[in-house]
Amino acid sequence: MDYKGRITGKKITELYFRTFYEEDLHLGDILLAEDEDGGLPYFLRVVDVSYGMEASDPNWAERTAGNMMLLDRQNEPFQFHEKVRRLYKVGRCVPLGYIKGSTFKKPKTIPSHFSRVRTPQKKDFEFLKNFMGDLEIGFLRSGEDVLDFRVGISGEIFPYHIGIFATTGMGKSNLMKVLAGTVLESSQYGMLILDPHGEYYDGGGDPAHKGLVDHPLAERRLRVYSSRNLKGPHNKLKISPREIDIKDFRHIYDFTQPQVEMLYAVRYLFGQNWMEKIAQTKMEELLIELSSGKGFFESTASVIQRRVEQILRLPFIHKDPELSITRNVITDLESGKLVLVDTSNMSEQEELLISAVLSRAVFYDHSKAYQDPAKFKALLPTIIVMEEAQRVLSQKGRSDINIFAQISREGRKFKTGLCAITQQPKLIDEELLSQFNTLFILGLADERDRNIVKSSAKQDISDLGTEIQMLEAGEALITSPQSPFAIPAKIHLYEEWLKGRAKEEKEFEKTKIDRDFF
Repeated sequence: MDYKGRITGKKITELYFRTFYEEDLHLGDILLAEDEDGGLPYFLRVVDVSYGMEASDPNWAERTAGNMMLLDRQNEPFQFHEKVRRLYKVGRCVPLGYIKGSTFKKPKTIPSHFSRVRTPQKKDFEFLKNFMGDLEIGFLRSGEDVLDFRVGISGEIFPYHIGIFATTGMGKSNLMKVLAGTVLESSQYGMLILDPHGEYYDGGGDPAHKGLVDHPLAERRLRVYSSRNLKGPHNKLKISPREIDIKDFRHIYDFTQPQVEMLYAVRYLFGQNWMEKIAQTKMEELLIELSSGKGFFESTASVIQRRVEQILRLPFIHKDPELSITRNVITDLESGKLVLVDTSNMSEQEELLISAVLSRAVFYDHSKAYQDPAKFKALLPTIIVMEEAQRVLSQKGRSDINIFAQISREGRKFKTGLCAITQQPKLIDEELLSQFNTLFILGLADERDRNIVKSSAKQDISDLGTEIQMLEAGEALITSPQSPFAIPAKIHLYEEWLKGRAKEEKEFEKTKIDRDFF
């Protein structure tokens, strides 16, 4: 039943094999070529399927089809002689590599002529266990078949950045909830999710969908901060104006060069209280205090003052520096908790401000810990999850003031990673995208999106454009320097996955009670 056919050619980067007329071949099928002369088992990925036929006349197929159509009109059967022998299918494959001893090697040779091709068994994938990490996200997939082999990634790669790319409806949110759920169970990593859509807390309010709050460990290991009222336990989202950096301010407003110079002059003069001082000081007095340096026009100062006042009127800004979630967020992350910041009732400008302030605080805290080797060693690898990442990593973005661009370039040094989620990877700056070591590629309909992802992946997936286009909801390719090839996966459906977690949690609690009793 596992026998597929025989290798027919062609070269080290592209192999063809013939299979039976009745055999189903699918894009993405992973097959194994075996050398009957004692050669190495060779893994192949099907990237195209075509028809084959044995006929001396090149027009035989068209002529035969025409004869069949004429007989169809007359309601007469067509007698096809030796159909199974004369017709067959051809699979075009990309060689993935081969097993030598117990080690997987990149393809540097080819299988022998006419090597048998078969479907791999579970035991054939045992070598992959060394690459799967401790955060399970689904099962290995071969074409349309889902195999009983669990796949995932290591949380140790968080500081090297993760990209999740998919068209709407292909399963980005489901994937992120599964990954977040495994992090929540692990407690070995820090994860900060900035959620502008309100879909991670309770599934977006749809009873058919579950959220992180439904995880059995949520009460102990999930920390939620929100500016809206949620049905479950959560903390009010509050930050102090003293935590807002000039760069955060510039991130949400466009300023002229004189306005930028005035901002830094005010920051130098008033220190951390610069926003409150601008709002409380009369225009004339403010210009007088700044007159010792470069003179500024009243129009320049009025724009800055008006925008500062807009920020200070926001409901989540609290003038008491003690009423801020920032320190708590950092403490939670350092203790291995999952932190969810729900900004779904905010405008995009407000949400970006909150995201920038918190991300900068986490990044600066880690960079400060870098100065103390003992403290830095104990620091957990941490990742910041950013939805609609093209907004902050776009080609038009100001990377000199953008904390997310800074994290993508420097975060790995300080155990701080960025998880960029987007429907449009083509809008992300290519230099920044190249910093992302691990990519979860789900279905992408746009050819430009597929091309930019293929060029950015850390493995050669140049032949997988059609497979990416044909991926169905919940199907993904995982590319990472830690894996031997792009891993095809079927992501767990979060709601079904949760049922298994609840069962395991009950068994754990029962075992714990029995152990404590005895």
